[in-house]
Order: sequence, then structure tokens, then C-alpha cells
Amino acid sequence: MIRHVFLWKVTPDGNPDYVLKRLDELPLKIPGCLSWTTGKHEGEEGISGGLWDYALVADYATMADLEAYSNHPFHTEVVEELLPFFAERAVCDFHIDLEGENQ
Repeated sequence: MIRHVFLWKVTPDGNPDYVLKRLDELPLKIPGCLSWTTGKHEGEEGISGGLWDYALVADYATMADLEAYSNHPFHTEVVEELLPFFAERAVCDFHIDLEGENQ
């Protein structure tokens, strides 16, 4: 399984509720997502370093499924629309071994 993690900070004039609403439309219109979770960071900044405002975590059966999602026209449309609302963003995609070991 492939886990897709997207972290972002909202611009000062951005509307975080709108960003979450638009992102949460993606798995409804693009097939292949096994699980989808979005949320706002909670808690204080600690010794771990800078914090992200929001996170999206999604799981896909294969890298091909994630690539199909990433290249889907609706994904492209939403990303282009929301880019001005992201002050910073980061992505990490990694394999999850369902037999017990992460790679």
C-alpha cells in the first residue's frame, strides 16, 4: 500500500475551511483512494520544529493508483485553484508493508 501525506500552511488571506472542503471533494470524484483523512494541527509547537497547519493522509493500493489520482484532471483543477492559498506545502509518499514492516 502507498500512503500519501500532504502538509500545508495557509496564507494569511486564505480560507482554510474552503481549502479543506475542496480537498475533501477529491476522493469523491477520483477513483482509487482506499482511505482519506484531513485535519487541522492541534497542540503547541514543541522541540520537534516548525508545525504545519493542516494535513491530508490518503492510502492507495499501488503507486499506479496514486499516480492516476495525481494526474486526474479534477485533481489538476483543484490544485491549480488552491495553490494561491498555500503559503508552504510538502508531500511524502511511502510504501506500507501490510505484512508488518514499513519500507
